Amino acid sequence: MIETADLSLEEQRSSQRATILRVYNYYRILLSFLFLFLFLDPNFQRFVGSVNPELFQTTIVLYIGFNVLIGLTTLFISVEFLSKTAPSWLILVGDIVCLTLLMSASGGVSSGLANFLIFTLAFGGGLIHGRVSTVLPAIAFILTIYDEFYLFFLDENTLRSFFQAGILGIVYFAANILFQTLSRQLRSRETEVRTLEQINQLIIERMRVGVVVIADGKQPRLINHAAERMLQNPIDNLSPKEQLPEILLKKLIEWKQNPSPEVAKFSVFETGPDLLASFSLLNKPSSESDTLVFIEDSTVVQKQAQQFKLASLGRLSASIAHEIRNPLGAISHAAQLLGESMDLTKGDQRLSEIIQNHTVRMNGVIENVLQMSSRQIAEPRNIVLHEWMEKFLDEFSAGIPDKLSIETEFLSEPISINIDPLHLSQVLGNLYQNGLRYSAKNTGEQKLKIVCGIESNSGHAYLEVIDYGTGVDADLVGNLFEPFYTTESTGTGLGLYLSKELCEANGARLSYSKAVTGGSCFKITFLA
Repeated sequence: MIETADLSLEEQRSSQRATILRVYNYYRILLSFLFLFLFLDPNFQRFVGSVNPELFQTTIVLYIGFNVLIGLTTLFISVEFLSKTAPSWLILVGDIVCLTLLMSASGGVSSGLANFLIFTLAFGGGLIHGRVSTVLPAIAFILTIYDEFYLFFLDENTLRSFFQAGILGIVYFAANILFQTLSRQLRSRETEVRTLEQINQLIIERMRVGVVVIADGKQPRLINHAAERMLQNPIDNLSPKEQLPEILLKKLIEWKQNPSPEVAKFSVFETGPDLLASFSLLNKPSSESDTLVFIEDSTVVQKQAQQFKLASLGRLSASIAHEIRNPLGAISHAAQLLGESMDLTKGDQRLSEIIQNHTVRMNGVIENVLQMSSRQIAEPRNIVLHEWMEKFLDEFSAGIPDKLSIETEFLSEPISINIDPLHLSQVLGNLYQNGLRYSAKNTGEQKLKIVCGIESNSGHAYLEVIDYGTGVDADLVGNLFEPFYTTESTGTGLGLYLSKELCEANGARLSYSKAVTGGSCFKITFLA
């Protein structure tokens, strides 16, 4: 990760140097043609090329050719290559030499052409870093002093020109060092910003909460791995990076029409997990504002709520054990002794039986509540579903003396799931007992059908327990997994609720549907 970040940072610096070199190339070409225009204009000939017109003409033609050649070279060679230290240094030295010759042909520092060297050395401080860059003003200063000595011996300047050359030398070094310092500070800031950007990207990418930035109302500008995984629809081959699910875009439009802090619940496909989305605008509210979307898997939220629920249930069960169970035992014992009395009429004996039956029923409710509160956190492990099911069927059938008929339908290839085997056996034991009871009521036979497979759209393994009863009325399905809800006088109403809680604790989902047999189909979808 660090090597990748360093490489990316070096590429960015190279790109910045290439940008500086492009700007400098434009400057050099314009400057060379400006000198040519001034040389050809009679009104300016006393300023440029006045001392040695032939040298000025030859130099300016070579300088223009040199600049045009470099400009054409960028069409075939990457500017990033030319912006490296060695090529840039040669280009800058060539410019210094050419500008010094033009200055010499125009009368030295008094012509004012030496000022253009300041810009060249400033660009050099931005393009080249370190001691190599400081050599450039040294070369410019030496050539300027040499040029002044040459012109002094030709009687073309005075001793005052040497003082001007010395001042220019100081300016050369100051301009180069100043731009080196500014460039170094910019690189330091750039490194900090780049590091923070890398940290932010790493944090967002490893977040368990999905993060999506939607631009123009529908296009994802940024999407992390968690969001991509949750929004992936196995039915189509499109990645969420290419196209977001229509249901999410619909929720976004609804939120923009009526912004609220409430989360939107949706599912990417029919049998997929329920997702929770919250929206927020990144800029000022407008039709083109980017939207930040946080996406959470509701199963994760449910697991967290499950822990709080179990903690509260544990405290409740402790109160039940002390405050209800002991008096209930006393009532049951007293009713039993009363029923053994020889002085009771048949009506009183019946009342005694009713008391005993209901105390037994209430004791069963307490036992179930205690079982829920005292069960440990799930300890899932990998099991092969059809092998484990065969063992469970043998153990379950051995515990029931009556004749059973359980039909199984498994895939030929093995299915591996990650679940706590003890919890799965508790869930299936409850579903089997309910299914056999309702099948016997409707058909007179204790029979079930067990189907294990893999969903084609999501790829999740599933297990179906199908009975041959009359099924559940449509108006009662909504309360099916509610605690203490039952349609029988002898039931506690905690069996299906406990089964659903155990499934959710293991990252699975228990659902109900009407079976083709006319009875009930309870489906366990293994999401983990």
